[in-house]
Amino acid sequence: MTGAPPPPLGLAVIGHVNHGKTALVRALTGMETDRLPEEKSRGMSIALGFAFREDPAGDIDFLDAPGHEDFLRAMVMGTAGARAALLVVSAVEGFARQTREHLQIAGLMGLNLGLVAVTKADLVPPDARPGLEARLRREMEDSFLASAPLVFCSAVTGEGLEALHGGIRALAAQAPPPDPLPGVFLPMDRVFSLAGAGTVVTGSLQGADLGAGDEGVLEPSGRRVQVRQLQVHGRQVASARAGGRAAAALRGVAPDEVRPGEVLCTPGIFPATARIDIALTLSPEAPRPLRSGDEVRVLWGARQDIARVRLIGDAALAPGAEGLAQLRLAAPAPVHAGQRLLLRRPSPAATLGGGRVLDPVAPELRARTLEARRGLLAATLAGDLDGIAAGLAGRDGGAVSLAEAARLARRSPAEVEAALSLSLIRLDEGVFAPEAALAAARQAYLDRLAEAHGRQPLQAFIPLAAFRNGLSRALSPALIAWAENRLADAGEIRLERGRIALAGHDPFATLSADQLSRLAGIESDFRAGGLSPPDPSAFEADLMELLLASGRLVALRNHALRQTLVFHLNALDAAVGALHAAFPPPMAFTTGEARAALSTSRKFIVPALEFLDSRGDTARRGDVRQVTAPRNRFGPAPVPH
Repeated sequence: MTGAPPPPLGLAVIGHVNHGKTALVRALTGMETDRLPEEKSRGMSIALGFAFREDPAGDIDFLDAPGHEDFLRAMVMGTAGARAALLVVSAVEGFARQTREHLQIAGLMGLNLGLVAVTKADLVPPDARPGLEARLRREMEDSFLASAPLVFCSAVTGEGLEALHGGIRALAAQAPPPDPLPGVFLPMDRVFSLAGAGTVVTGSLQGADLGAGDEGVLEPSGRRVQVRQLQVHGRQVASARAGGRAAAALRGVAPDEVRPGEVLCTPGIFPATARIDIALTLSPEAPRPLRSGDEVRVLWGARQDIARVRLIGDAALAPGAEGLAQLRLAAPAPVHAGQRLLLRRPSPAATLGGGRVLDPVAPELRARTLEARRGLLAATLAGDLDGIAAGLAGRDGGAVSLAEAARLARRSPAEVEAALSLSLIRLDEGVFAPEAALAAARQAYLDRLAEAHGRQPLQAFIPLAAFRNGLSRALSPALIAWAENRLADAGEIRLERGRIALAGHDPFATLSADQLSRLAGIESDFRAGGLSPPDPSAFEADLMELLLASGRLVALRNHALRQTLVFHLNALDAAVGALHAAFPPPMAFTTGEARAALSTSRKFIVPALEFLDSRGDTARRGDVRQVTAPRNRFGPAPVPH
């Protein structure tokens, strides 16, 4: 049983204008990449060209980049879809301006594998080749092609073509696999209409394989589409493999509704974003240091955007230096973690450097958290999952989001979950925490609750929502919930109707003798008031709150009058006995009859009866009620007033 064939190799063909790139690709593949009339009339590529060679050892997609500086965007587009480079240098002219710039940009875009084709070799004498090769090696000594194979060749005579074929096969075997992504990511470099297919888009497919019938979304427009047909190398296929070129016919969108530079994505995975954090390498030939606030042009995939730079931890980056930065895009763009990009100065145009996306949905940078953010991004750059988890825990009050850790580590959620489970404790679905953070959260909860009791010693309970909100400045919601549940189960805290208290908190123990005396007087007044109690606003609020929290007084709402009335619990208990005596079950009574029996007013009787209903002492059926409590369950009826 044979394994799956290797993924297609995107090969960026780069070099100076008129050095023979297109002629060499034609000789290697038999295909013409200059398809536009203007290209044919000028004899010069002005757009990214495409050709392919199918091979059992792995298909090759040639991405023929224009060599003229005016079309640098198309060259970057080619390197963005490639995993290796074929640098083309004329044996007659040697290294030229765009040869150097293309080589530099390919390195800044993350390419680290390739070979060198010295074209037009038939135009130089054989004895000149060793000296020419030595000069070319000196030009490339600081680049990723310093030790790459170098082949003298000619598209006219065919010299060196077999050696190039062999070198390209070797590249396909050596190239690292395409970056794994959680979904389809297809930057669209061409959009056109085709009879029988409708709207067709093409691009270098990244991430997951794309299948005919798949649902997708165009970002950043957000238009939902369906892939009705797929073609690879001119043939209709059921699915296209990541790493290679693909043409997709889309259902649900017209050609004029799609712009080159948009991305066909798996829905919900790559939303357009306006802030990204990147690792940045400034070109040694950058015209000046890069500073926070500088405006840059960002070239990535098949698009370009304008952004402002905010350096993270550096005042400025000198040419050749490396650092971390946040890009604030002028308009949201679809981005994925690990994506390579090129930074250019808008005017006068010049290459500044290259970068790699560390966090495609970066939070806004703040001075007080800048150093912590720098540490998290450094761990992300190093691929250090433990460091990423520690950084997230420090930022998010002890909690580690599985989804965010997987995104930053650029690993699958299942893989990251298995790794985190070895060293962290699962709090909830998709949330972990270090063991030390759990102990700290438990203690912080108790300490903050003790502080709250200290500020309001006469309150038996603290409002739970306000307490959680205050605690959330230090702890994540997941850790707060974990600590609360553990403390409640252990009997260390009491939770009651949206309020919380330490189990050992006794507000009565904090009262002075004078306060105890006043408290007894208040309780006596309400006990004596029976079902016609006094106005609660006439008494000290903190002592009233204490009696209400203790359960000796009960606050009831008269909704019709929009008033809160307070009764002594004994009075409500005694009312049940009086109603039982006056209306022995199964005798029913009306509200007015109950009011008369208990010698009170409608203002008080309505909330009192509703309370007895809620407690199950009485049962309401329409306009009448019955007593359901057993006889003599409560004390004697209150004395009528």
